[in-house]
Amino acid sequence: MLMTILILTVILSIGFGVASLMLGEMKLSKDVPNSLKAYYAAETGIERKLYEIRIQSDTNDIGSPPSCIGGGAVCLEGSDNCYSVSVDLGTPNAIKSYGCYRGTTRAIEATY
Repeated sequence: MLMTILILTVILSIGFGVASLMLGEMKLSKDVPNSLKAYYAAETGIERKLYEIRIQSDTNDIGSPPSCIGGGAVCLEGSDNCYSVSVDLGTPNAIKSYGCYRGTTRAIEATY
């Protein structure tokens, strides 16, 4: 009887451990779509700024990094995606873009 209780306790402990790992992974996986959209918004900011620098030599910042929301950030038409961009003229020149989507923020930096 004692051996049965010990074996059941071990099996339950393993089961609870696996269940807690699965719950943690499920929480992370639900944030992946928001993270991807924030990443693509940041990438859009980099591409826009590179285009403006090439066409107009415009090196002004867009928005107010690192907080995209409410800081004059550019929001993509018809969506919750926003981005802000900062330009650091140095050697090499660097452009840092922050993308936001529903509370998730991702940043990308490009040098040229």
